[in-house]
Amino acid sequence: LGGPVSGSSLARESDFRRVVMATERYLTSDQLNSLVLLCDKSASGYVDYEDFGQRFGDDGTSALPPRVPGGLLPAPNTLPVGHVPASEEEVAVVASRVGAVLERHGLVPERIPALLALWGENLNNDEAAVLLATVPLGLSREEACVELRAAGTVSAFAARLVELRGQGLWGLRCDWASARVPGPALRAVLQRQVFEADSRTLEPAEFMRLLLDAGVAAENAQPAMWLAEKTAQGSIYVAEFLDLFGGPPPERKKKRGLLS
Repeated sequence: LGGPVSGSSLARESDFRRVVMATERYLTSDQLNSLVLLCDKSASGYVDYEDFGQRFGDDGTSALPPRVPGGLLPAPNTLPVGHVPASEEEVAVVASRVGAVLERHGLVPERIPALLALWGENLNNDEAAVLLATVPLGLSREEACVELRAAGTVSAFAARLVELRGQGLWGLRCDWASARVPGPALRAVLQRQVFEADSRTLEPAEFMRLLLDAGVAAENAQPAMWLAEKTAQGSIYVAEFLDLFGGPPPERKKKRGLLS
């Protein structure tokens, strides 16, 4: 694989998929999507194939398990514990959001146990929560802990996602947000108050304040936060929220030509 920059270990996702399918002919499309989800990527979306090979290309001689992207599994006692117990409604909404993110990646919820099994067959829920927050599902560690605590096991969590998908809960919550989150006003507030808002993550308290400034009713601000994809540390991904709930982006003004 040749990188976009000479001497780099980065490759286009399409090239990476082509090479993997050529060497592992019995991989299903779903399995390939799982592998791509686990790849470290550059800011431009290129796959770091050397890192992937070091992590998952074990030739059978190594006694080390596949490592977690970005580092080793932290000890369970370093995991956050929710300060305020999550309601059943919040747990369901966050789970439906995870299901929507999986669908966007071309994966089904049933793949989650096999995905986490890449790091071992006997993970406890604390370890599984770290992994769920590590892969790009938009879950914070705290949310992952709460979801697994509510479901009981990883397999039960996956089954819950399937159930919520059948109920159409995510679509219902998007309809709820469209009536209660003034998208254009939120986009305007973000662009006015936050430099390069579309490429930022924000602390929950700051994002909550911006929701209120945009006109979201106080009683709707926290439920709106449940819809936001988050980093492992709990910061809000602004661009993803705006894509879903920010209304149409403003049209870019065309540059005037010399003869116009």
